[in-house]
Amino acid sequence: MNELKKYLKKIVKTPVMIVSHESPDGDAIGSSIGMAYLLKEMGFNPIVVNKESIPAKYRFLENDIKIKCIDELEETERLDRYNVFVMDSAKIDRIGFSLKEIFPNYENIVNIDHHVSNDYFGDNNFVFPNMAATSEIVGSVYFDMFGYITKNAATAIYTGIMTDTGNLTYEATTGVTVALVSILHEMKADFNSMRKYLYENESVGQMNGLKTILNNMDILMDGFVTYTYLSYDTVLSNGLTSGDIENYVDYPRKVAACEVALLFKEFIKDEIKVSIRTKGSIDANKLAGIFGGGGHKRAAGFRIKKPMDQAMKFALNRIVEGLKNNEWNN
Repeated sequence: MNELKKYLKKIVKTPVMIVSHESPDGDAIGSSIGMAYLLKEMGFNPIVVNKESIPAKYRFLENDIKIKCIDELEETERLDRYNVFVMDSAKIDRIGFSLKEIFPNYENIVNIDHHVSNDYFGDNNFVFPNMAATSEIVGSVYFDMFGYITKNAATAIYTGIMTDTGNLTYEATTGVTVALVSILHEMKADFNSMRKYLYENESVGQMNGLKTILNNMDILMDGFVTYTYLSYDTVLSNGLTSGDIENYVDYPRKVAACEVALLFKEFIKDEIKVSIRTKGSIDANKLAGIFGGGGHKRAAGFRIKKPMDQAMKFALNRIVEGLKNNEWNN
């Protein structure tokens, strides 16, 4: 962490851009906005970019920091010689676009992340797998550097930490994480808005999607593997986005016998994203790795470019085989 603070203190006042992974979740958004506020405190005027618009439920975090999608950028904004901060992305291709193609004059990549699967793609790499969230990294550095965190920044960082730790229930949560959350409360983080917009704000389409994944749920190995799926037609008919369904994978995990929970989701026809959650004995990151994906020990993901039925058959057969051979045990 000290290395990151030293780096921030010595960087020159060049144009700064902040990006995170496509289909951004709470930690990607929270760490990006939190980092933008930190850099503003240092005198920078950062631009925050994502491949797509952020999910509606996270827009309460956009106050005087806005996250622009690629299509909203002016031509002049594409041509600056940016120092690029890539947040919460284990691999550079996770941002979903080519930096060189969209920002041809960018000069440097600063990789800030907490995924154990990070491949150190940056010119400067600050990867802390022992931290529960990338937002925890940002919050810790922010407070250490200034002795305070502004309210809007605290709310963004708080949201990132809470969503990535299952409200401080996942095993990556440490005493340091909890202490930082306490500090964020002292800094007036708006936890009431987070609760309202994230947990009390479901659309009819989201509830229909939930009914579908519950109806589609099935088990293998006596429930040790529990899986469900969301087809392209269901996504389309209910107007669902990736942000709308990021917690759906928690439902197969609720099955008592389940150790490996899987959600197959199809936002692009015949391109299946698979979310993995595990409870204890299986390393989700290692499991995802055999399909070219990655993440954490308890939460990871991968993609398969096949029709849904073929993708599910291919993945499930390989996963059952690997489990029988004890390939991914902790």
